[in-house]
Amino acid sequence: MGVRVLVATEIRLYRDGVAEALRRFDDVELVVTAATGAAAVLAGKRAECDVVLLDMVLGDSTDTVVSLLTARPNLKVVALGVPEDGPELVACAEAGIAGYISRDASLAEVGDALRAAVRGEAPLSGLVAAGLLRHIALGASMGRIDTAAQQLTPREREVSQLLRTGMTNRQIARALDLQLSTVKNHVHNVLAKSGVTGRTQIQI
Repeated sequence: MGVRVLVATEIRLYRDGVAEALRRFDDVELVVTAATGAAAVLAGKRAECDVVLLDMVLGDSTDTVVSLLTARPNLKVVALGVPEDGPELVACAEAGIAGYISRDASLAEVGDALRAAVRGEAPLSGLVAAGLLRHIALGASMGRIDTAAQQLTPREREVSQLLRTGMTNRQIARALDLQLSTVKNHVHNVLAKSGVTGRTQIQI
């Protein structure tokens, strides 16, 4: 059985052009199109598609992903035109996107990405992968810091809060009316309990 594809984008010229090109692939059995998120959800339910190529410029694109996957949990959705780093990228991943493809991709690359998604792979560029890894690393770092905050003494929490504002040890000492040596000890304890190696990581 060939691949069954739903192409969803509000730009008719692009929608029709991609659909026509995909129909020329020998392993593509069916191509249907949709111009809105609501139409994509309806088509996804009716057409029994394997994979959706979803243009993320649609105003309700993230909600569309959630609705599609709620109705068809095994459906694969490949996002088209997502910035390679930023909140939109993360929002797509959290919604359940199976892969990403650039607007600069060739038709052959689009076909390869859709096939990869159907196979259970995650088609994405190196830049997209790097952006997602940075987000995961940041989340892990913040999680460690939040967990560590529960282990800090009241005074260490005060020092930690001032560290996050970018204050120097001397500025913290003046703000809390402490000796500089005492502040240095508190900073050392905060860093050690937070599992970080430098104060800039506390300031994230």
